[in-house]
Amino acid sequence: MIQKGLNKAIPVWLIGLAIVIAGCMNMGDKDSGPTQNPGSMSAVCGDKWEMRLLRINGQAVPVDQPQEFTFLCNSDGEAMGKSGINTYRGTLQITTNGQILWDTASFASTKMAGPPQIMEQETQYLRALSGTRQAFVKSGGGRLILRDAPGDIYIEFIKAGS
Repeated sequence: MIQKGLNKAIPVWLIGLAIVIAGCMNMGDKDSGPTQNPGSMSAVCGDKWEMRLLRINGQAVPVDQPQEFTFLCNSDGEAMGKSGINTYRGTLQITTNGQILWDTASFASTKMAGPPQIMEQETQYLRALSGTRQAFVKSGGGRLILRDAPGDIYIEFIKAGS
């Protein structure tokens, strides 16, 4: 009786094992999940990006209207965007390994006033942005990460309109 039950269970067990093995074999496929690649001028510039997450010193910074914090650049390295209330501009280079080289002397921002809370968020964003040193593109080009080397500053954007 026990032998008969084992004979029925073994084929089911083998099918389950085959499914698990087949699933593990596909884990290395490049399309199996989100990937993060070093950014480049061509991968980062040309699209408008809207902020989704700002972390400073490893802590998330609440931002009232993240879609009002944008970043875009062109192939000449001219960066610009909106920082809550004001607009900013500057120049940068992004190396093929994703290193960001900011020309901090070129950084400028308009000086309009707004609600104190948004002005503080704007100050934090601009300070964080100028402190980024690495660019990464994730999710097939749908997300942009700008960060400093240790990860204390981390800004995540999505393509506008996504």
